[in-house]
Parts: sequence; C-alpha cells; structure tokens
Amino acid sequence: MQLGYQPGNSFLYAFNPLVKGVLCLAAIMFFSLNSFGVALMAGILAAMLLTAWLGRLPLKEILLSIKKIAVLLLIVSLVQGFRGNGFELEPAFEAILRIVGVFLVAGFYLVVSPQSELMYFWEVVFRPLSFFRLPARELALVMVIAVRFLPVMLAEIDRIRMAQTARGARLGKAGIFSTAAAIMPLMIPTLAQAIIRAEELAEAMEARGYRVAGVRTRYQQYTFKPADIMAGIFAILTISAAIYSRL
Repeated sequence: MQLGYQPGNSFLYAFNPLVKGVLCLAAIMFFSLNSFGVALMAGILAAMLLTAWLGRLPLKEILLSIKKIAVLLLIVSLVQGFRGNGFELEPAFEAILRIVGVFLVAGFYLVVSPQSELMYFWEVVFRPLSFFRLPARELALVMVIAVRFLPVMLAEIDRIRMAQTARGARLGKAGIFSTAAAIMPLMIPTLAQAIIRAEELAEAMEARGYRVAGVRTRYQQYTFKPADIMAGIFAILTISAAIYSRL
C-alpha cells in the first residue's frame, strides 16, 4: 500500500485542517520526546489504533505498510538494545514503539488529509516567514508536492525492481552488502523518472495558469468547531506532557 488520501466521512475527517496538522505534530513530538516507558507508550499506541478504527480508517492496510520499515526497526532495536555487556529488551522495544508510533501518526494524517488541506496547513505554518521576506507559499507548495510524490516514487521503485528481477537481476537474495550494491542500479532510473515527472508537473501547472504569487481564493472556507477547540487543547496537553516527562 502507498499511503495517501482516502475519502471518508468519520469524525477524523471532519476536523479543521489546522487541527489535523497540529494533532499530527503533537503526536510525533510525543513519541519522540516522552520518557513514560514501554508499557505506557504501548497503551497509548493501542488507544491511537482504537481511535483510528472508530474513525473508519484503512487500519489493516496502514499496519501492513509497516513492513516497509522492518529493516529500520531491526537496526534501531539492535543499536538501542546492546548496552553494556548484554542485550536489553526494554530499550529495544521502546525504540521500536517510538518509530512505529511516528510512522502510524504520519500515515493516519495522510489518509484523512486531501491535498488542498495539506496546502492550507503548510501555508498557515509558513506564513510568519513572510515577515522575513521568505516565499511562504512556495515553501508550502514544495512540502505538498514532496508528500504527494513520495508514494508515487516508492511505487516507481517497486516497478523498476520487479522489471529488473524479471530480467534476471538478483535483488534481495544475497547478503546485506550485496543487496545494498544491487539497489544502486535502481537509483538512476528512479532519479530519471523523478525529473521527468517534475517537468510534466511544471508544464501542467503552467498550462492551467497556476501562479503561486497571485491572489488566490478558496472554494471551501475552514472554520473552527467546538470539537476542533477540544482537539487543539488535547494537542497542547500532549506536547506539554511529553516535555514535562523529559524534563
């Protein structure tokens, strides 16, 4: 599965785009900074999965996508586990929970946020940079395009890998170093496809008269509802708890 927006009508989709982004950032900061231990983090992760299930998100597909970072989880757990004279399970599990939590939060956010909401959120986030004469809207556009094309490029890598495997290339059938060397030929065609897609996107935007610097209007006006205010307060409390536990 390539994580991306999937239409829905649950309460998770109804939040204001700013609240969705703040909740995502708060959850990422929580899993990155907190020092509550393995048991409490596992309970919070379970509560987050229950909330996603109640919000009718494609939970099974998102969980299956974790296998894409299985090697990263293994490496991080080994690095964090080997301390002193032996291997400690608690630091290894804690590192895994942190990475899985951040990955799931990002996946949930991308599933419930269409491209227009992502653009709106990043425009508001980068708006203070305009006081320093920095192109806030251009930076927001770069962020949205990067998020939008990351799943596309991952799918492109899979297609190139399958094509090379069909031609007799041995990818992933040898040791770690041989596999790493075999992955290098995937990078050149992937980079070439990325450049082609960037040119096509630029031509399509220009043909449609898109101008970043122009005065733009919005078809949908976002407002704050009581649920958004409560969710924002929850995000602030989450960040405060993570920082307090670290201090």
